[in-house]
Amino acid sequence: MVGFQTHLLRGEQERVFRMIPGLEQAEFSRYGMIHRNTYIHSPKILSATMEAKERPGLFFAGQLTGVEGYVESAANGLLAGINAARAGENRERVVFPAETAIGALAHYVATGGSGKFEPMNITFGLIAPLTERIRKKKEKNAKIAERSLTLLKTIDVG
Repeated sequence: MVGFQTHLLRGEQERVFRMIPGLEQAEFSRYGMIHRNTYIHSPKILSATMEAKERPGLFFAGQLTGVEGYVESAANGLLAGINAARAGENRERVVFPAETAIGALAHYVATGGSGKFEPMNITFGLIAPLTERIRKKKEKNAKIAERSLTLLKTIDVG
Protein backbone atom coordinates (compact mmCIF):
# COMPACT_ATOMS: atom_id res chain seq x y z
CA MET A 1 0.00 0.00 0.00
CA VAL A 2 1.28 3.44 -0.89
CA GLY A 3 0.45 6.12 1.66
CA PHE A 4 0.76 9.84 1.28
CA GLN A 5 3.02 12.78 1.91
CA THR A 6 2.47 14.15 5.36
CA HIS A 7 3.79 16.34 8.13
CA LEU A 8 2.62 13.74 10.66
CA LEU A 9 5.26 12.09 12.78
CA ARG A 10 5.81 8.34 12.40
CA GLY A 11 3.86 7.37 15.53
CA GLU A 12 0.89 9.50 14.57
CA GLN A 13 0.87 8.05 11.03
CA GLU A 14 0.79 4.54 12.48
CA ARG A 15 -2.06 5.48 14.84
CA VAL A 16 -4.12 6.97 11.99
CA PHE A 17 -3.46 4.03 9.65
CA ARG A 18 -4.48 1.53 12.31
CA MET A 19 -7.85 3.29 12.61
CA ILE A 20 -8.65 2.10 9.06
CA PRO A 21 -10.68 -1.14 9.19
CA GLY A 22 -8.49 -4.07 8.19
CA LEU A 23 -5.20 -2.34 8.98
CA GLU A 24 -5.28 -2.83 12.74
CA GLN A 25 -2.66 -5.62 12.52
CA ALA A 26 -0.91 -4.51 9.30
CA GLU A 27 2.87 -4.39 9.02
CA PHE A 28 4.15 -1.08 7.66
CA SER A 29 7.56 -1.10 6.04
CA ARG A 30 7.86 2.65 5.56
CA TYR A 31 5.95 5.81 6.43
CA GLY A 32 5.31 8.93 4.36
CA MET A 33 7.18 12.19 4.55
CA ILE A 34 7.44 15.41 2.65
CA HIS A 35 9.90 15.03 -0.19
CA ARG A 36 12.17 17.50 -1.90
CA ASN A 37 11.56 18.13 -5.59
CA THR A 38 14.26 18.72 -8.16
CA TYR A 39 13.89 21.96 -10.10
CA ILE A 40 15.89 24.17 -12.42
CA HIS A 41 16.94 27.74 -11.61
CA SER A 42 14.11 29.09 -13.76
CA PRO A 43 14.76 32.82 -13.35
CA LYS A 44 18.09 32.35 -15.11
CA ILE A 45 16.73 29.94 -17.74
CA LEU A 46 13.06 30.69 -18.50
CA SER A 47 10.89 33.54 -19.68
CA ALA A 48 7.31 34.02 -18.43
CA THR A 49 6.19 31.92 -21.43
CA MET A 50 8.06 28.89 -19.97
CA GLU A 51 10.42 29.04 -22.95
CA ALA A 52 14.17 28.80 -22.53
CA LYS A 53 15.69 32.27 -22.92
CA GLU A 54 18.76 30.97 -24.74
CA ARG A 55 17.04 28.30 -26.83
CA PRO A 56 13.76 29.41 -28.45
CA GLY A 57 11.35 26.55 -29.02
CA LEU A 58 12.42 24.66 -25.88
CA PHE A 59 9.74 24.77 -23.19
CA PHE A 60 9.65 23.52 -19.60
CA ALA A 61 6.63 22.77 -17.42
CA GLY A 62 5.51 21.47 -14.07
CA GLN A 63 7.50 20.95 -10.89
CA LEU A 64 10.78 21.09 -12.80
CA THR A 65 10.22 24.85 -13.28
CA GLY A 66 9.81 25.53 -9.57
CA VAL A 67 6.08 25.41 -9.03
CA GLU A 68 4.58 23.40 -6.20
CA GLY A 69 1.25 21.62 -6.31
CA TYR A 70 -0.87 19.69 -8.78
CA VAL A 71 -2.97 22.66 -9.91
CA GLU A 72 0.09 24.86 -10.27
CA SER A 73 1.92 22.20 -12.27
CA ALA A 74 -1.10 21.71 -14.54
CA ALA A 75 -1.50 25.46 -15.08
CA ASN A 76 2.20 25.81 -15.79
CA GLY A 77 2.00 22.91 -18.25
CA LEU A 78 -0.99 24.52 -19.96
CA LEU A 79 0.99 27.74 -20.40
CA ALA A 80 4.01 25.88 -21.78
CA GLY A 81 1.77 23.81 -24.07
CA ILE A 82 -0.05 26.85 -25.47
CA ASN A 83 3.25 28.55 -26.17
CA ALA A 84 4.87 25.44 -27.64
CA ALA A 85 1.93 25.13 -30.06
CA ARG A 86 2.22 28.81 -30.95
CA ALA A 87 5.99 28.41 -31.45
CA GLY A 88 5.32 25.54 -33.85
CA GLU A 89 3.12 27.89 -35.86
CA ASN A 90 5.66 30.76 -35.70
CA ARG A 91 3.20 32.81 -33.65
CA GLU A 92 3.82 35.27 -30.83
CA ARG A 93 3.97 33.66 -27.37
CA VAL A 94 1.28 34.34 -24.77
CA VAL A 95 2.28 36.04 -21.52
CA PHE A 96 -0.51 35.96 -18.95
CA PRO A 97 -0.89 39.17 -16.92
CA ALA A 98 0.63 39.24 -13.42
CA GLU A 99 -2.89 40.12 -12.21
CA THR A 100 -3.94 36.51 -12.87
CA ALA A 101 -2.89 33.44 -10.91
CA ILE A 102 -1.26 31.71 -13.89
CA GLY A 103 0.50 34.94 -14.90
CA ALA A 104 1.68 35.69 -11.36
CA LEU A 105 3.14 32.20 -11.00
CA ALA A 106 4.80 32.42 -14.43
CA HIS A 107 6.23 35.82 -13.52
CA TYR A 108 7.57 34.38 -10.25
CA VAL A 109 9.16 31.44 -12.07
CA ALA A 110 10.73 33.77 -14.64
CA THR A 111 12.01 36.39 -12.19
CA GLY A 112 12.43 34.56 -8.87
CA GLY A 113 10.51 37.14 -6.92
CA SER A 114 12.59 38.94 -4.33
CA GLY A 115 15.40 36.86 -2.93
CA LYS A 116 16.51 33.25 -3.25
CA PHE A 117 14.48 31.25 -5.79
CA GLU A 118 12.47 28.48 -4.14
CA PRO A 119 9.52 26.45 -5.50
CA MET A 120 6.22 28.21 -4.86
CA ASN A 121 2.50 27.53 -4.70
CA ILE A 122 0.14 30.17 -5.98
CA THR A 123 -0.99 32.61 -3.31
CA PHE A 124 -2.84 35.90 -3.44
CA GLY A 125 0.46 37.46 -2.35
CA LEU A 126 2.05 36.59 -5.71
CA ILE A 127 -0.71 38.24 -7.73
CA ALA A 128 -0.19 41.92 -8.61
CA PRO A 129 -1.94 44.02 -5.96
CA LEU A 130 -5.05 46.09 -6.51
CA THR A 131 -4.66 49.81 -7.04
CA GLU A 132 -7.23 50.48 -4.31
CA ARG A 133 -6.67 49.53 -0.67
CA ILE A 134 -9.23 47.10 0.76
CA ARG A 135 -8.79 46.09 4.39
CA LYS A 136 -11.05 43.04 4.55
CA LYS A 137 -9.09 40.07 3.21
CA LYS A 138 -12.14 38.20 1.87
CA GLU A 139 -13.38 41.28 0.01
CA LYS A 140 -9.90 42.08 -1.32
CA ASN A 141 -9.36 38.52 -2.59
CA ALA A 142 -12.80 38.56 -4.25
CA LYS A 143 -11.86 41.78 -6.09
CA ILE A 144 -8.53 40.26 -7.16
CA ALA A 145 -10.35 37.16 -8.48
CA GLU A 146 -12.92 39.30 -10.31
CA ARG A 147 -10.17 41.39 -11.93
CA SER A 148 -8.32 38.19 -12.94
CA LEU A 149 -11.39 36.65 -14.56
CA THR A 150 -12.03 39.86 -16.51
CA LEU A 151 -8.43 39.90 -17.78
CA LEU A 152 -8.48 36.19 -18.71
CA LYS A 153 -11.39 36.83 -21.08
CA THR A 154 -9.18 39.17 -23.12
CA ILE A 155 -6.38 36.68 -23.75
CA ASP A 156 -6.27 34.85 -27.08
CA VAL A 157 -4.78 31.42 -26.40
CA GLY A 158 -5.87 29.87 -29.69
